[in-house]
Amino acid sequence: MAGQKPEQRRVAVRGAKLRALVLDAAIRRITEAGIDHVGFADIAAEAGVHESSLYRRWRTVPRLIVDALTERTAGEVPIPDTGSVRKDLELFTADLARFAQTPVGTALIRFTVVTDDDPDIAQARGQFWRQRLMAATEILERGKRRAEVAEDVDSGLVVLTLGGLVHLHITHLGTTIPDTLAERVVALLMPGLAEGPSGRTHTGARSAEDGR
Repeated sequence: MAGQKPEQRRVAVRGAKLRALVLDAAIRRITEAGIDHVGFADIAAEAGVHESSLYRRWRTVPRLIVDALTERTAGEVPIPDTGSVRKDLELFTADLARFAQTPVGTALIRFTVVTDDDPDIAQARGQFWRQRLMAATEILERGKRRAEVAEDVDSGLVVLTLGGLVHLHITHLGTTIPDTLAERVVALLMPGLAEGPSGRTHTGARSAEDGR
């Protein structure tokens, strides 16, 4: 009805429907206003739901933001499983680079470099990256099980190396990420993945590399 106040048009929803509405609204607000200028009131208005619903489910804005980040990034940067650790790492890095250069991706990466003394924000940031790191390290763990990667390779360090390179381009260099970046950086890493930090070449890993 014309003249109705926004608050009167808000709906009471719960469960999965509420979460979907709110997370989509949070991403839109982050993209439009910047991650430093997003609050429960803005997100609730964008989603068309009651602000109290957000407080009950997420309690703080950082907790809501990390939920939105994790949900969106999981969909945009899937963890591939092609049967080849080299191909999986190339695809993962290429998808991450592509996503990082979209408006939403750039906004999400901005979350990692926000300076704030709020312990909730620090906790949310750490939780977000631990979740993503744990998911992506499965690429290396599968490679170890297939004898493509040495057992003593630090899977988390490999993922941090790839992700950190993409983040540097976005947050510090301000340059377009080359289309060939994923292939080039993974090619540099593969000999180290085959040998591991001990320098003892894993027979299966070397055979897989020679067969390319």
